Amino acid sequence: MAAFLLHITTPEGNNWDGDVLSISAQGTEGALGIMANHAPMIAAVKPGVLKVRGEDESRYYAAGEGVLEVRVDKRVVILLEYAEAYETLEEAKAKAKELQHRL
Repeated sequence: MAAFLLHITTPEGNNWDGDVLSISAQGTEGALGIMANHAPMIAAVKPGVLKVRGEDESRYYAAGEGVLEVRVDKRVVILLEYAEAYETLEEAKAKAKELQHRL
């Protein structure tokens, strides 16, 4: 499976940069799945779990509202009001649920 460059940032600064195989996020219009060579697009992201699958491991983020952009050069940039990495999906889900209840 091909990799692509992902950049996640928040108002506090750069949160993560690196090569990934896929991204799963909650868009305002439904679930988003991004893989290498995805067509360029911009989508609004709602609070939820952001799953980033790498070559050797997956990262899970509790994510706030934001914007996801797949650029013409095939890089992906995600701008979020909040993003915190967790080791497990369950931890990320718990924090994401807390964020959703704040709305």
